[in-house]
Amino acid sequence: MLNPIIVQVDCCLLIRYGWLACCVLLLLLSSPVSVNEPKIEYAQAQGAKQTVTFVEAGWDIFKSQSDIMVVKSSIPAEDDVAASNHWWKTRSAESSIVPFTLAENMDELSESLVDTNSHKDIIYSSSHQLALNNTGNISRIESQAPKESRFVKWTDLKEKAVTTFIPEGWNADLQIIRPYKSMTGFVFFARGDENTLVYVFQPFMPLYILPSRSLCENDSICFSSIISAEKVREMSLGNAPIAVSNFKTPEQYFTSEVLPLLTRNLNAYAVDSAESVYAQIYGDGNSTHLMPAYDVDYNFNVENKKISGKAIVFTRNYTAGDAGIWNGFIVGIEASENNFDRAFQQAAVILLNLEFEEQWLNSERNVLLENANTSQSLSAIPELMANSTLDDFYLIVPTAANQLVTSQNNTTIANYLDKGSNKELHLPLFPELQYWYLNDNQLVGGDFRRDLMNASLLEPLF
Repeated sequence: MLNPIIVQVDCCLLIRYGWLACCVLLLLLSSPVSVNEPKIEYAQAQGAKQTVTFVEAGWDIFKSQSDIMVVKSSIPAEDDVAASNHWWKTRSAESSIVPFTLAENMDELSESLVDTNSHKDIIYSSSHQLALNNTGNISRIESQAPKESRFVKWTDLKEKAVTTFIPEGWNADLQIIRPYKSMTGFVFFARGDENTLVYVFQPFMPLYILPSRSLCENDSICFSSIISAEKVREMSLGNAPIAVSNFKTPEQYFTSEVLPLLTRNLNAYAVDSAESVYAQIYGDGNSTHLMPAYDVDYNFNVENKKISGKAIVFTRNYTAGDAGIWNGFIVGIEASENNFDRAFQQAAVILLNLEFEEQWLNSERNVLLENANTSQSLSAIPELMANSTLDDFYLIVPTAANQLVTSQNNTTIANYLDKGSNKELHLPLFPELQYWYLNDNQLVGGDFRRDLMNASLLEPLF
């Protein structure tokens, strides 16, 4: 007959949690004793003040045999140990082991309670010594807390221009760059353990100007020349050099401009694979548009450790009359080879939610337009920079993030509404990150649905 058992474990850490259905495992007994082999199913749920562990035993109990159930926790049990039905008797609890013996054969539900006092997640192990057809069999089941990742809301402290969610224990940094009076860019880094790095270069300097007749005739700047930083300062444009070059595709830009720099500075840098792709544009209000990109998988060595990386490269150009500018943008993720998949999942959340504040962008744009009017050099170039370069802030990172994430095993990205801020969150659905919860400035993703106290389950927007 069937003999279901429920074991409840009280843990003060779990006060902030709601009910959770998690972790169901099957264990086949080592020795078959009948046509239908006995098996044990194990599941766990969390309440506001307790963790409930369900153990359903599908074995036959005979009067001539005995049954012992042992519940073992990763933390010590308190003295309060009880079973709701008289046919299960508990022996005295020693440390973290609580044994139950079958005093009477019954086919009823029993609830057993083991009190604990810990601020740590619990790992459970239940052992059952079974007697089946006069044959002794020992089975064992184990479970641990559901897999989850926790992220915290991050805002750059210097200018309060950008926000995102970063994994707990990581650090991030944003550097706003202003190489020219009428242009703004930024460099973003987020770092974790195992050489994990998330990076954005927007743009990857220097700025390129399209060659034109007016540049050659009026400003004596011709094709394939470099406008030095000194010359740029004389023009009242800024403090960084400017290159004059025809527009290049992302692949051409990477191979001719970026790759030589990387091979010089990174030990044994090598491209594993690379392909030209078309990425759906996000951020312009119409994600049906496509833009060329270059998808690169690479590796290099750091202290005899292999680092794997993945990057998306874009190039964009803007023109007004015969004046034109263009530049390259690079967004990527890298980590130690053995940790790359895990790091990629965490980095995806960072990039998908990296967002600039509208108020900051508007204020910055006004400053750039004012600065553009102070210089008459390079004809329409200063005003073109002021009017166009900030537009990429809305576009490059979300487009690159979506392309990166979906290229990894066709991963799905779901859009959620944060009702508190009325903003959308864009989150990946990996096997270990299927359900998302938001509690103020903390974001939690896990592999099982659970109701966390004071947190709301984010529902996808369709």
